Amino acid sequence: MTSYNKIISAFTSLVLPAFVYAQTPLPDNSGDEAAEDIQKEMREDMVVIPDEANDIDIPIPSFIKRNANHIIYNGADWTGLRKAFELSNESPVSIVHIGDSHVQADINTSTIRELLQYDFGNAGRGLVSPLKICGTNQPTDYVFQSSNSWKTVKLMNTSWMQTVGFTGTSIRPASSTSELTIGTKDTDDYNPFSSTTIFHNGKLSIKEVTDADGNKLDFRAIPSRDYTQIVLSSLATKINVKFASAGDLTLYGASLSGERPGVFYHSIGNNGATFDSYNRIGSVGLGINPLHPNLVIISLGTNEAFGRQDIARFKRSIDLLVSNVRQANPDALILLTTPMECHRSVVTKKKVRVRRKGRKGYRTVTRTNKTYAVNMNIAPLRKAILDYGKANGVAVYDWYDVAGGSGASTSWINSDLFAKDRVHHTHKGYNLEGRLIYDAIMDALRSQN
Repeated sequence: MTSYNKIISAFTSLVLPAFVYAQTPLPDNSGDEAAEDIQKEMREDMVVIPDEANDIDIPIPSFIKRNANHIIYNGADWTGLRKAFELSNESPVSIVHIGDSHVQADINTSTIRELLQYDFGNAGRGLVSPLKICGTNQPTDYVFQSSNSWKTVKLMNTSWMQTVGFTGTSIRPASSTSELTIGTKDTDDYNPFSSTTIFHNGKLSIKEVTDADGNKLDFRAIPSRDYTQIVLSSLATKINVKFASAGDLTLYGASLSGERPGVFYHSIGNNGATFDSYNRIGSVGLGINPLHPNLVIISLGTNEAFGRQDIARFKRSIDLLVSNVRQANPDALILLTTPMECHRSVVTKKKVRVRRKGRKGYRTVTRTNKTYAVNMNIAPLRKAILDYGKANGVAVYDWYDVAGGSGASTSWINSDLFAKDRVHHTHKGYNLEGRLIYDAIMDALRSQN
């Protein structure tokens, strides 16, 4: 079978030096609306409760624009990515997906991961982050935990008392010796790994590695400037790592690898994130470089729609992150996605006269009423992403259009695809999004641009 036919067959089977920016204060992009604080809290603390879903057999509603479900190349050459997938049975393909709360829950991205790995092989779970240790929602298919005390920082914290890595998380041990338990959940598909790469700043000295039953494992620690690789002598699904540090150590996450061909689909998501907040890290491109990305997908823009609008600044923010990723990963393709139409809450206050309880007469009270309306800021931000991609030769996936365009939010609400906040999706909605992105990627692999 030819390599081109291999991709078609896989599709039909399913109907380093880089410029580093200094970490900067978080810019104030908040709006003046009365509901802004409430909406910001919802976006930054979102938790999606998973329900039962079949990630492969996902029905596609009629309002989805399937004829628009393709990559807009804008002159970008995807030949190299197609070649990488053709050779995925020899060496792994690596995709890194960066985003906000839509990505942090890892529902849409897990659907893409499952489908691509079903086609081309499972190279490993890939990147996992200490989100739960940092006090926020964490994907359900992995464990990243510890019984020790940690100083923690999240991407959207106003001030950072320690360096934040490319994952948007940072944990610092409170003592000189600590331990971490990292692995995949036993309830999911068997997903063993033989190598764990821990990303960190400062010196990390691995003392002991044990399995889930406490048995010591033979290992080899390979230190590097920004990470330490732990190579195991046998496959494992969960390990406990005991280590020592000198007080300067901060950890950002780990990557679980089976040291086998197939596909890695790494996801980096942070509730409330914007282009500016990732630019604040200053070294996202350098951070993902050890993941050897063939494709970097950036899905941001929703949170910008809840603040003051400055399209020129928004485009500069896009360019800053794209340039940062490109400089450290010159061989990686970049794919921007547009945010789909969503709603924002509209809070109105009205003074009314009510009868006094147990007393004669009336009193004046203020009653608050919350309704929803289409967030009109999404459309111009979507256009800005499309314009930026066209002007700079960066591929774009127009999720706004694919999801149904203007008026799509009503269809999604009526189909139980939007969550109650009308910004995030239900589990079913995220599965649908993941399936459609997967279809667009597969279509790109079959194209000849």
